[in-house]
Amino acid sequence: MDDKKVFDHLFILTDDTGMMQHSVGSVPDPKYGYTTDDNGRALIACAMMYEKYKDDAYINLIKKYLSFLMYAQEDDGRFRNFMSFDRKFIDEDFSEDCFGRCMWALGYLINSNIDERVKLPAYKMIEKSLLLVDTLNYIRGKAYTLIGLYYIYNSFKNLDKDFVRKKMDKLAHDIVEEYEKNSSEDWQWFEDVVSYDNGVIPLSLLKYFSIAKDEEVLDIALKTIDFLDSVCFKNGYFKAVGCKGWYRKGKDIAEYDEQPVEAYTMALMYIEAYKLTGDEKYKKRAIDCDKWFYGKNSKGLSLYDEDSGGCSDGITEDGVNSNEGAESLISIMISHCAIDQLK
Repeated sequence: MDDKKVFDHLFILTDDTGMMQHSVGSVPDPKYGYTTDDNGRALIACAMMYEKYKDDAYINLIKKYLSFLMYAQEDDGRFRNFMSFDRKFIDEDFSEDCFGRCMWALGYLINSNIDERVKLPAYKMIEKSLLLVDTLNYIRGKAYTLIGLYYIYNSFKNLDKDFVRKKMDKLAHDIVEEYEKNSSEDWQWFEDVVSYDNGVIPLSLLKYFSIAKDEEVLDIALKTIDFLDSVCFKNGYFKAVGCKGWYRKGKDIAEYDEQPVEAYTMALMYIEAYKLTGDEKYKKRAIDCDKWFYGKNSKGLSLYDEDSGGCSDGITEDGVNSNEGAESLISIMISHCAIDQLK
C-alpha cells in the first residue's frame, strides 16, 4: 500500500456538501445523496488519518463533515440522516443509530489532537444533544452514544462530569439489562439475534469499564466478546455474520453478504479488550480483522482497490462487491489507523 496515495477515494467521494453515500465501481453515484451516518464516521476516520499522517488535507475534510453535521442537527439536538443530492433532508424519523454515531464522532473529535477552533462546533453540537441521551430506546443507539460519552467525559473540560457520568451509568445499566434478559449458557449475547455492528456493544461496555471499574461490566463484555469470537472465527479467520439473514438464536449463521463495518468495529473491540487485559489473543484477533480487508477472508480476495484507494462494499457469495461506497471506505480507514496504533 502506497502511503502517499492511501485511501485517495476519500477525496473523490467527498464534494462541497460532504461524503456521498454510494459509488458505482469507484465512481460516486449522486443519485443516492448523502447520510449523516457516513459524514459522522468520516470525522473519526479523518481525525485518525490526520493524527497518523499530519496532512492538512484531512483537516479540510473534517471541516466539511462538521459543517454537514451542523446542518443536519435540529434545534432539539436530533440529527436528520438522509440528504438528497440537492441538499434536502428526506427523512422524518429520529434515527437513534445516527444520533449515537454522531455523538461518538463528536466525542472522538474533541478528544483528538486537533486545533480547538476546528473542534468548536463539536462542543456546541454535543451540548445540544446531551439532553436527548435519556430518551434512547435501542441497544446500538445506546452503545454508540456510550462510546461517545466516554470521549466527552475525558475531554469536555467545561462540562459537569457528574452529569455525563450519570448518563453513562444509565446507558451501561440498560445494556447489561439486555444481556441478562437474553443470554443463556450457550448464547452469551444481548439479543436473540447477532446482526450488524456487533462489536460496538461489547466495545461500549469496555469503554465504560475503563472509567467506572465495574468488574461485572467487564465480565459481561469479555463473555460476549468470546461468544462473537466463536461465531466469527470458527474457521480460523474473520468471517462476519452475513447481512442476508444474520444469525438468529437456534438458526444457521447467514454466510453472506459480509460487510466491512463488521471488521472494523470488531477490530476496535478487540483492541480495547487487549488494552484492558493485556491478553495477546485479542491483539491477534484485531490484526486478523484488519487483514480481512486485504485477503485473509472467506474468498481469499482483497477488498482494497490500489488503483482508486477505495474499498469494496463487501464479500458476496460470488466474490467481492465491485462498488466502493462510503461505509466500506470509512471502515478500512478506521481499521488501518487503529491497528497502526498497536505497533
